[in-house]
Amino acid sequence: MPTPTATTASALSLLDAAFFLLETEERMSNVGPLMIVRPKAGARGARAYADRLLRDIVKCPLAPPFDRVYQAPGWRGLPRLVQAPVVNVEEHCYRHTLPAPGTQAQLFEFVCRLHEQRLDRSRPLWELHVIDGLAKGLVAIFFKVHHGMIDGRGMQVAFDRFFSTSPDDRTVHAPWEPPEDVGSKRGLAASKAAAARQPAADTTPKRSLLAALGRQALASAGLAEGMPLPFLNMPAVLEAAPSVRRCLAYCLLPLERVRTLAHQYDAKVNDVMLTVLDMAMNAHLGRGDGHPLVADMPVALAQARGGNALAILQFPLGAPAASPLDRLEQVKRHTAKVKAHVRQTETGALVNYTALVHALPAAMEVLGVSRSPTLANAVISNPGGYTEKRYVAGAELVTGLPVSVLAPGQTLNITVATYDQNLQIAFLGMESALPDIQRLADLTVKAFDELQAAATAPQRRARAPRAEEAADRAAPLRRRRQGARA
Repeated sequence: MPTPTATTASALSLLDAAFFLLETEERMSNVGPLMIVRPKAGARGARAYADRLLRDIVKCPLAPPFDRVYQAPGWRGLPRLVQAPVVNVEEHCYRHTLPAPGTQAQLFEFVCRLHEQRLDRSRPLWELHVIDGLAKGLVAIFFKVHHGMIDGRGMQVAFDRFFSTSPDDRTVHAPWEPPEDVGSKRGLAASKAAAARQPAADTTPKRSLLAALGRQALASAGLAEGMPLPFLNMPAVLEAAPSVRRCLAYCLLPLERVRTLAHQYDAKVNDVMLTVLDMAMNAHLGRGDGHPLVADMPVALAQARGGNALAILQFPLGAPAASPLDRLEQVKRHTAKVKAHVRQTETGALVNYTALVHALPAAMEVLGVSRSPTLANAVISNPGGYTEKRYVAGAELVTGLPVSVLAPGQTLNITVATYDQNLQIAFLGMESALPDIQRLADLTVKAFDELQAAATAPQRRARAPRAEEAADRAAPLRRRRQGARA
């Protein structure tokens, strides 16, 4: 391979590099969506659609980072991604047919087996799998890429190119295509220019990281408000020895009902989702007391360069015995502290913190320490999505499930994605810890019903605020409760 130039190589941030350096056989760094589409009625069938999709998609042009290969640290310097001299797209695209009857359970098991295989570092780190043989004439598309190359926001941009908003558009696009519109090109050029202007070294992230840890220490000691230090008061649940086997489940929640409930209690949709998932996890584990479960939550950051522009921060959820509405209030307080912490901390410090705190359980796991520190009980993320239907070469997207990573020391990843009129919640687990993972998905639907029932009970029903109250928003929930008692 020729010596990389500035235009053919890109340095990895500490977090990007961590996804490579901390990867093991049991902790693969693969991410990507599983998409289930319904070809148009009257077409020649799912097999013909799958054949056409694969035949045309391999002809699509390739753009960074999908033309890059990983270069390990060594005499060449720090790890980085370098442009591959030649990329044969056909070698990254695969065609499969499920045996009859082609159930959802069969598909999920097959996708888990694909997801478990680490990507070959000698070539660009992505794969596309097209799968027919599903019941009801559906077709599945599974795209797998290394997390060290791209984050959730970057994945969203890639699939904005892949999807169409029209059922009549039969053109085949690929997530690895370059952006076509002028605005995107200008944005890409501006990002590259901004990255080039950044200094090679800066002590600000170091100072900001130390200051952030100081604030966390004060919060842990009860001397100030804020996020606590990691690894403290962690419930010993959902634990298992590292294993390669994964399991997958999902459920749907109606987006409008979630929004209505969030608005009623001056909360965000994410607050409601965290509350519902907390209720479901505690019910699944049969917990009624002890410390709250801890979430590992990715937070998107504004950053000029590519790769992973995110922080993954830890915070407690609700008390195990809390009522649904009290739990929602606790979650709101905790997420507010996370947001304040992000505002007070420099972006580079947040990214470095994420890499460093996840490195400790990873190192302990590699060394075979049986009782290593636990950072969180589950990763819970909400990368976005679409509020309108999308199409792939004329086929309607029915379901789109993110399939993500299991962080070091953890056995559960929950990813919430918006699609059309629903929130689609994907549960990826380590099979040895969560062999009945679909039960957790079912309990999530039940938990939302319980939260909504509590919110609509006569003694807790919120009244409409009076005109004179509209300007005062210091304690909206307290007023609603006072109004309910009046």
